[in-house]
Amino acid sequence: MKRLILYISLSLAIPALAQDPWSLQKCIEEGLKKSIQIRQTELNLRNQQIALDQSKAAVLPSLNGQAANFYNVGRTIDRFTNQFANSTVQSINMGFNTQFNLFNGLQNYYSIQQSRINLAAGLKDVDQSKNDISLSVASAFLNILLAKEVYVNTEKQAELSRQQVARTKKLFEAGAAPKVNLLQVEAQLANEELAMVNAKNSVDLAMLSLVQLLMLESRDGFDVVAPKIPTPEELPLTFTASYVYTQALASQPSLKGAELRKQSAEKGLQVSRSGMYPSLSFIGSIGTGYSGLAQKVVGIDSRQVEAGFTQSGETVYSVVIDPVLQRSTYREQFGDNVNKSFGLSLTVPIFNNLAVKSNVSRSRIQLEQADLNYQQIKINLKRTIEQAYADALAALNRYQATLKSVESLQEVFRNTEQRFNAGAANPVEYNDSKTRLITAESNLLQAKYDYVFRYKILDFYMGKAITL
Repeated sequence: MKRLILYISLSLAIPALAQDPWSLQKCIEEGLKKSIQIRQTELNLRNQQIALDQSKAAVLPSLNGQAANFYNVGRTIDRFTNQFANSTVQSINMGFNTQFNLFNGLQNYYSIQQSRINLAAGLKDVDQSKNDISLSVASAFLNILLAKEVYVNTEKQAELSRQQVARTKKLFEAGAAPKVNLLQVEAQLANEELAMVNAKNSVDLAMLSLVQLLMLESRDGFDVVAPKIPTPEELPLTFTASYVYTQALASQPSLKGAELRKQSAEKGLQVSRSGMYPSLSFIGSIGTGYSGLAQKVVGIDSRQVEAGFTQSGETVYSVVIDPVLQRSTYREQFGDNVNKSFGLSLTVPIFNNLAVKSNVSRSRIQLEQADLNYQQIKINLKRTIEQAYADALAALNRYQATLKSVESLQEVFRNTEQRFNAGAANPVEYNDSKTRLITAESNLLQAKYDYVFRYKILDFYMGKAITL
């Protein structure tokens, strides 16, 4: 019974077991899988593949079939018998026609090349979307690690203040310290506990940001693995911004995509110019039909009729032969009425309301726009890399300066703490020394994570995977 009560109490005290912590790689994989942005670029890629398939199919002959059933009412000439009809006549036409383009100024050839380039550009768009998501996830992941370290630091400081409160309380009860000293260290503890609450809220918000980015249903039980974050000393800036830019020119999907779209615009101009040339096509057709007036001879009916008289008055007779007719069947007419035709069709553009000229002009503008877009992306990439390098260098300098400050303030705090415990320093001096140390340690953490993230961004521009 006691075991049952204990089990029930534990089950009420402990909520659902937390799931295994997520690594950065797992977070990136989940982000890539759930990203709507990536799915949109993949759908656009599928459209590009369909366009390529269609451009390839355009070089094949076309084949179409048609069938029509008519009822002619009133006086008309039947197209199969060439007879006048005054009654309702049924006519059926059916057949196939084909057309094969032999030459159209190489328009199909250039269209296939353009579609292939557009497909390659679509692949680069997908890669760029994956890179964007990976960077966003890595940034959110590092924010969680930073928030956790800040929380641990505030927790350590609060624990020191608790110990100091307990020590000062004993001194006060023993009459060795005034009450104001106890009140001041208790106030410092209250401030640090508030800092702990704020730091915990920062952790929760950072967690929520990553959960929303990964599009998880709930953040219950969600946590991340805290890998060993390299120190700035382990990630020296041994390269220049120019070197990073040179590497980025060969690896960044956004730049490659813009370059491919420029090539696509060049092919589009060639496609437009193809409309200036004559086109030659082969045309062929085969058809048959049925007429309700069509008849066939199934026999002969003969009879004698008076043809005249002789000089002696005798009657002269002649034989008249009448064919016996019967309506032709569908099968017979479809076989007898087969007609075939084939030939070549040449179209020479002379004047088409300036349509071709307008298409060429628009294609030239599109090519110029694609070239300007390519140049702008190169400029933006160079600016971004130079800014990222400057940010990394500033973060490194800030880290080194803050590290020296933390080392000095730690020594100052140890000395002040010893003096305070010995009664040679007042609580104001102790709290001021501790506050400055806490601020410096927080700045050091922020500078460290800022530098690591900036360094990883530079790695990303050089074509390296984002890892910790």
